[in-house]
Amino acid sequence: MESVVLNNRYRLLELVGSGGMAVVYRGVDTLLQRQVAVKVLRESYSGDPAFLARFRREAQAAASLDHPNVVTVYDVGQDGDHHYIVMEYVQGQDLKTLIRQQGQLGVSEALDIAIQISAGVGHAHKSGVIHCDVKPQNVLVTQDGRAMVTDFGIARALSESGLTESDTVWGSPLYFSPEQAAGDPPSPASDVYSIGVVMYEMLAGRPPFQAEKTAALALMHMRDEPTPLAARNPQVPPQLEWIIRKVMAKEPAARYRNAEQLAHVLEEYRKHGEQATGWQPAVPTPAGRAEVDRQPVEPEPEPEPELAPETFVYSDRLMWALAVIAFVLVVGLIPLYSAVYIAWFPPDRPGPSVQPTRTSQPFATLESTPEQVLVPSVLGKSIDEARREAARYGLRLVEEERDEPGVEGGIVLEQDPGPGERVPLGSELTVYVSKMGQAWEMPSVTNYALDEVQDGLESGLGLQVVVAERWSGETKGLVLAQEPELGATVHPGDTVTLTVSGGVDMPIELEVNLADTVILQQAKLTQATFRPGEGIKVTLYWEPLHATSMPYIVFVHVIDADGDLVAQQDVEPSVPTTNWGTSVVEDVHQFKLPGGLPAGTYQVRTGLYRQGQPSIRLPVVDAGLTTAESDSILIAEIEVE
Repeated sequence: MESVVLNNRYRLLELVGSGGMAVVYRGVDTLLQRQVAVKVLRESYSGDPAFLARFRREAQAAASLDHPNVVTVYDVGQDGDHHYIVMEYVQGQDLKTLIRQQGQLGVSEALDIAIQISAGVGHAHKSGVIHCDVKPQNVLVTQDGRAMVTDFGIARALSESGLTESDTVWGSPLYFSPEQAAGDPPSPASDVYSIGVVMYEMLAGRPPFQAEKTAALALMHMRDEPTPLAARNPQVPPQLEWIIRKVMAKEPAARYRNAEQLAHVLEEYRKHGEQATGWQPAVPTPAGRAEVDRQPVEPEPEPEPELAPETFVYSDRLMWALAVIAFVLVVGLIPLYSAVYIAWFPPDRPGPSVQPTRTSQPFATLESTPEQVLVPSVLGKSIDEARREAARYGLRLVEEERDEPGVEGGIVLEQDPGPGERVPLGSELTVYVSKMGQAWEMPSVTNYALDEVQDGLESGLGLQVVVAERWSGETKGLVLAQEPELGATVHPGDTVTLTVSGGVDMPIELEVNLADTVILQQAKLTQATFRPGEGIKVTLYWEPLHATSMPYIVFVHVIDADGDLVAQQDVEPSVPTTNWGTSVVEDVHQFKLPGGLPAGTYQVRTGLYRQGQPSIRLPVVDAGLTTAESDSILIAEIEVE
């Protein structure tokens, strides 16, 4: 990029990120000779006084934060029309990239990152600042595993009022809270919910809710319950899933009050680990009072796990006030108890027999009972589903096989205890399962026509075949991939997924998110095989998420096996991006391949960059159903003969 120096001090070196209101560059502070990250407000907003005020508030709020899990803000300034913030430069990658690379993070790693995120955001909450946009893209993870929260881009000071417009939805649709989805002002509990969504994604490998439209996502956050984590990752301990379910409660009052409290709960969970009956944080009670039995997890409201009294460090006036009131009430009951005792047992009448206790405390101490859960119904479900349900409810599954003619193998025929019974957490759930019957070794069916193999799999082996089509230059109906793979053990009733060629007439599903600004939904490429010098036609379908005043160029590149560019078209779309509304835009590109192009496999890639600045591409924040490198999106592979 062209060298730019802000206020003769901050030299911008390269673009490293982009958001809805600003872009971020790696730079150098020429005065102190240190690397920095410089966040520059987009030019289209520099003339908006309201936005500039919000930008300055962001800088002031972020600059007040000093915590090892928060990216430090060094400076804020203005150079002509450029309004910027100078921040600590963090060597690492964002959490979204880490999740995309690993799929599902290990429980220990995810818990460690979640504790650090909660600690950083919790520090902000103590300082009166709400992040409002907690998401994996705003968490940087260093090589030594340190997680740092960045981009308090729409942070809000709790002491200020009237800053949130009623018609504005703050946050990212995949991660915002139900109240943010409804357009209500965010609170610290809103950040807690977003942290819960991030925890879910780390452990499941994908967010709890996904939809093409923002409105659909908002309704999911407001109404739907996420798929149980145990169904997507059986390694997640039941108690950790219980905490995440509480964090993602629809009502803010049902969550932890702020991220600092969540950090303490997660720390306590990590310290105690999973006990045989499931760990529960201790409920803080006045000295000498008994711990009462908790209510079942389902379907009644879940109990709120709290930390032991010695771990509470919050300056929570309400809590202390309630504690004092409770103490006064307890002390006030002593005279009443004495009067009742004298009335029932006068001095000339012997009192009730009292067993001696081990202590001389004035109040009796009741032994706490383990948390109870309602036994779920697993009747008629597969044994895999039963295992997931048992793990979800914190029960230990005991499996017994039984011959049952006419019933496919692996189905739960009977369970003990029955559905709806209340049992202690960690109890045994015995299930009687139909025998699997004959086992088969999965054959290879790839490179065969679907109609040649489907009947044999279904009628011959008793398998259930699910067919998924995708764009391909292979003959339509040819099996491209199978799951399970060759050699796997299968039983009658098992599901087999066959990915088959849908030919080149069907669209290529992409679902790529570029800078939370536009979604590349799909592409059409009606050929997969070309000859040198032949024309190529690519149709792109863009879905703008919001209007933009920035003119962008669409590039369509053909890349060889060595990564070299062999053909391209870089043009403004037929409908300029400055005129894009919120409806899908069809964008057609046609150009010719070079005449002397060698035979081989080539990639067709696309993306957007600023008009006149090809090095400043619109960042890919989610590659969707394909892959992206250097913000260049893979559409398909083609063959040149």
